[in-house]
Amino acid sequence: MKSDLDRLMAERGIGGLIVPMHELSHPSFRWITRAARVTRGYALHRPGHATLLVYYPMERDEAAAAGLPALSIHELGYSDIFRANPDPTLAYAELYDRMLRRHGVEGEILFGGEVPVHLYLEIAGHLAARGWHMHRSGGEDVIQLARKRKEQWEIDAIASVGERTEQVVDAIRGLLRSVDLRDGVAFHQGSPLRIGDLKMLVSSEISRLGMIEDHETILSQGRDAGIPHSRGNPEALVRASVPLVIDIFPADRTTGYFFDLTRTFCIGPVPDRLARLHEEVLTAFEMAAETMRAGHKASEYQGLVCDFFESRGHPTTRSTPTTLEGYVHSLGHGVGLEVHERPSFSLAESRSDVIEAGDVLTIEPGLYYPGEEIGVRIEDTLFVREDGRVETLCRSPRGLVP
Repeated sequence: MKSDLDRLMAERGIGGLIVPMHELSHPSFRWITRAARVTRGYALHRPGHATLLVYYPMERDEAAAAGLPALSIHELGYSDIFRANPDPTLAYAELYDRMLRRHGVEGEILFGGEVPVHLYLEIAGHLAARGWHMHRSGGEDVIQLARKRKEQWEIDAIASVGERTEQVVDAIRGLLRSVDLRDGVAFHQGSPLRIGDLKMLVSSEISRLGMIEDHETILSQGRDAGIPHSRGNPEALVRASVPLVIDIFPADRTTGYFFDLTRTFCIGPVPDRLARLHEEVLTAFEMAAETMRAGHKASEYQGLVCDFFESRGHPTTRSTPTTLEGYVHSLGHGVGLEVHERPSFSLAESRSDVIEAGDVLTIEPGLYYPGEEIGVRIEDTLFVREDGRVETLCRSPRGLVP
């Protein structure tokens, strides 16, 4: 129980608890097994060989359907191992040792994806005692690096999610076009329209179109739109003459591939300040999309957009790293089995990636002034063609009018 946490920590002399939350739980396993529909198992990959799927008997049919070499845990003596070793870290080390030796693995070994740190630190130590050398990665995720460039079928899968994502945005556009404005508030079918009504429409359309809302869609207006990852207040009335940001990133229910799309709308009269900021964001988007080429560091394009926004008098994360106004985030990110993948557009030398043919990525410049009730972001998902140029997977217009 949560109420026991302080007592348990105190009894054990634990002074601090860190609970990481990343998007790495299942994507690496899904990717390397080509979406094997198992809820538990192990994948062993050797260079030059097909990936081995080690499965639990209850899921033997799902394992067979993956089309990979497959091995039941009982063929490794799973029950005897765990019966003889009350310490689970010793048991897992024995299981992995048998798996590695049976399949002729030589050289260093590496665990990929997200694993429980408390468990795998001990397992790694036990494997080292058995003669295995753990690879020291220096913080890089080898599977993430391998997943960065997409095969054509992956690009097609992402494009399929993209077309359905556009249909969801079309539904929002249609609803916003149908509203009546009364004293600056949107009414739909005689009732005041709330942000929560738009969110419900998004959720129902995502489900209807065979996708899942892995994280709550960002649908915010006014001040909330000025805070990039504010999900928005569902009770807020939809108002005229303030920006309405919809940042939607669903995943396909079957393949697990994501898409990412952001549009900023305004119903009713558009204030001059909002129109000007939107024009600058759109210019930055087009500049980045037109100049981006394979073979260049992604950070170059973050720098390009910083140059542009700074020339217009806006603070950026380069000129003012702690800024909460102006351009407060990076230009984009990769998209795949996670909504945020490689490449990274970070200006930090240790994190910036090179743009390569086969990358699927977003371009999403934005400007944010929450004190003025303004936030503007425009985002497409694009892929890098063999000729090195980027091509958008989005079809919808990027203007303020829904």
